[in-house]
Amino acid sequence: MLYFTSQLKEFNIEATDGELGKIKDIYFDDKRYSIRYAIVDTRKWLPGRKVLLSPSSFERVNEEDGTVSVQYDKETVRNSPDVPENTNLTSDYKTRIDEYYGWRPFWPDQIAYGAGTISQANIQTPPEPIPAEPEPYHPEYDLRSEEEAVGFRVHANDGKLGKLVDFIYDDEMWNLRYIVVESNDSILSPEYYVYSTAVIDSVDWFEGDIYLNEPLNILKNNKLYKDKEGITLDLLQI
Repeated sequence: MLYFTSQLKEFNIEATDGELGKIKDIYFDDKRYSIRYAIVDTRKWLPGRKVLLSPSSFERVNEEDGTVSVQYDKETVRNSPDVPENTNLTSDYKTRIDEYYGWRPFWPDQIAYGAGTISQANIQTPPEPIPAEPEPYHPEYDLRSEEEAVGFRVHANDGKLGKLVDFIYDDEMWNLRYIVVESNDSILSPEYYVYSTAVIDSVDWFEGDIYLNEPLNILKNNKLYKDKEGITLDLLQI
């Protein structure tokens, strides 16, 4: 299914024995736009504390009751490594949290992962000698905050198009599939374009600018939505 990331942050996160809180932010890699982590505000359960979860721990997204079920109990989450101050997810922290939960390391050439892990037993390959253990890989990507990116200016390759107001992700592979852009031409009420993340050419994370690899006349040929309600339904039919 396809969902807005803004919608995901409205869902309650449910452990096997009760509610954990709500997602406050989402971190994704800036090369493949795969969701890596969710920052959960534990609210009344653990006041003032945030915890980090991976999509590989998500078992089910239930749109009807507005919940995301995870595979851990509350005590397991309580004992997880604290999220660093200012949510600075350093390499050391990512190693510690991955090891604590037993999450597999993320490799930039792997396919994205959804709920659970991808078993290598399901991938048919010819028998090969077992290779030596690889050296630790230093991935050529950075983790980016969804909360930070929303509001960035969006540009065609020949002019300004609008601003980013939302992402659309799929809950199978947990990829950010589309960006939702509020048109720069909106006057009386917001109007929206939707573009695949594949058309993103580059992002200036310091200045807050997203550059697409098409001209305005092409990008404005996309359907213009008067509201966001019908967007995911349209995309599901593609």
